[in-house]
Amino acid sequence: MGTNADKTENGGSAVYLESSCLIIREMHQEDLQQVEAWRPFRDPLYRLWNIPRSTLLTRDIWFTLYWPDHSRLWYVIERRSDSQVIGTLSLRDIVGHVSARLGISLGADFVDQGYGSEALCLFLPHYFYTLNFGQLFLDVAATNKRAIHVYKRLGFRQTGCHYRNIPEDQDLSFLEEEQHRDLRVYFRRHLGRMQLLFYDMTLERSTWEKQTLG
Repeated sequence: MGTNADKTENGGSAVYLESSCLIIREMHQEDLQQVEAWRPFRDPLYRLWNIPRSTLLTRDIWFTLYWPDHSRLWYVIERRSDSQVIGTLSLRDIVGHVSARLGISLGADFVDQGYGSEALCLFLPHYFYTLNFGQLFLDVAATNKRAIHVYKRLGFRQTGCHYRNIPEDQDLSFLEEEQHRDLRVYFRRHLGRMQLLFYDMTLERSTWEKQTLG
């Protein structure tokens, strides 16, 4: 397994990380086509996080607007066996070498297979040691129990919470079904809009070292 990282001319990170199953590398414009080809989530709960479909024009605009932004770093998670892009990973709200906010997303066909945990275990040493950050922030939907379990196992702790508006066309009738009724506590109506609760979580480098390295 290997690691390579340096800065590209546009401010992106040329990082290349390998584990037994995955590669984390710099995002390229053509990767967005694979991301947009992911099958939508069938579980109504996960539909809240579907990647919106877009045209080639909007992909180009997105890349032009956000890729040169030095306050963000964009990566893809690639499966080694077939070079399939199965997820994306980003850092935003970057403050020097102090902290950043993590975003991670997997396609519907790649969840619940351990890829998320493997990707984080691969990325965190790079984040804390190569990039030399001291803290990592993220937010996660309170309904995403599996992700919360993984984050806590890695040493993240909840530091706050906030609500986000749900798209007005989102069908929430699934909350009436028996298997989802316990999730209703995480939703609320506020100022005429339905909202979902998100947890703010923080991981300190010292905590991660103690949790992961013993």
